[in-house]
Amino acid sequence: MANVRKRIELLERSMARMRGPGPYDAMQHLALQILATEDLMVLADVIEQGKREWQWTEREAAAVKALTGAFEQEVQRAGYRSVTEFQKFCASGR
Repeated sequence: MANVRKRIELLERSMARMRGPGPYDAMQHLALQILATEDLMVLADVIEQGKREWQWTEREAAAVKALTGAFEQEVQRAGYRSVTEFQKFCASGR
């Protein structure tokens, strides 16, 4: 289980480098918490290997899709109608 925790932390650090800290990072953290362990491990491998989207295997694409779905679920759970609405909220700086 410690290995999974380290992989979650790696994913969070990698994603945080792409953006600054803020509500988006908090939502991403929640999404990572509900992903299956296998998806987390696959995503961590993709990041560690520096793969681009066109290089992903079917399994890797499925893990990214699972993360996207988890993120959408957490956005809706937080009361937003869509990821687009959440992104507009984040962009407004509120």
